[in-house]
Amino acid sequence: MMLLFSPPAAGEATGTCRCLCAGTDLFVTQENTAACSAHNLQHMAELFTDFLPEGTQVTLRMNGPATAAELESLIRVSFGDAEEGDLSFLYLSTHGVIWEEDGKTCTALILSDGEQEEAVDAESLRRMLDPVAGEKILILDACYSGGFLEAFSGDGYRILASSGPGEESFFWASDEETGTGYFTAALESALRASDADQIDPDGDRRVSLAELTGRIREIYGAAGAASAPETDGRPFFLLPEARHGEERILGLRFDGTEENGGRIRVAFRFRTQERTRLEYRLVPLGEDGWDFSREVRLPDRERAGRVRGMLAPGDKERTLQFSAELLGERGTALLQIISMHGQTPVPECTRVITGLPRE
Repeated sequence: MMLLFSPPAAGEATGTCRCLCAGTDLFVTQENTAACSAHNLQHMAELFTDFLPEGTQVTLRMNGPATAAELESLIRVSFGDAEEGDLSFLYLSTHGVIWEEDGKTCTALILSDGEQEEAVDAESLRRMLDPVAGEKILILDACYSGGFLEAFSGDGYRILASSGPGEESFFWASDEETGTGYFTAALESALRASDADQIDPDGDRRVSLAELTGRIREIYGAAGAASAPETDGRPFFLLPEARHGEERILGLRFDGTEENGGRIRVAFRFRTQERTRLEYRLVPLGEDGWDFSREVRLPDRERAGRVRGMLAPGDKERTLQFSAELLGERGTALLQIISMHGQTPVPECTRVITGLPRE
């Protein structure tokens, strides 16, 4: 695969790219998430391989490290050879926790191997990474991960987080063998399934942090993606000539949402390259967040063959119409666009739909 990487833009690193992906599904005090983080790491390794320069080094560590000391050692081994001009990517997929202490909100990520467990806060993680030469880029898929932005907003760092400082992030799983984080799925969709003008508006075949954050927010509503510096225009990923997944819905665009006479209409467009089975799910917002127990399924009405919801290849225009009551008492629901791979549901998009709250 040829990557278009000529000549470097201002502020762009030109040295070696190194990537460390660490994730945990087995915990001591938290809910196990198998096999969501494992799949997150697999997807991120493929993205780093496909959307960074040839020769990028990718290290995976699953269900560990379990302590701050082990993480610091892993960072030192993975990035110890970094020099000025190099890029070091750290991706973490785990649980995040939040608590109040002395009137201050504290945030930490859980490190675990299923037998040992330790929390690491933003300041501790920054101390581990400060000795690494060159530019450091963090991608975090965890609850409350936006709480790490302030500690990594200085020179030498860029950060992309799956949720706001006080906001939960979400994983999905249909069984113990399938699943991923909604955020990591959106990151993959942004890079693999977006049209060029959606992910690379300036057409330079480089994706900046600002461009990536903007596109993720269009297709990721389960939480609020956060980044710093949010308007950073330096290259973050590169766009290869061939990047679309054949089984994906491509170029998804929303044309608007309206409420009229107690009915909600959501209009959007996309295209498919091969037969694809789709369904739509509405998850109302409850008092404690998205209430997945009240999820409503809305199959696509197209039929390719005898299967309802099976789409033939081509350009598609859709207008979902449903009662405003399905948005719940708070008048807000999460729309999920789901592609079915056999019996396995894969989220292509999550988007917040808002109407008028019910009295």
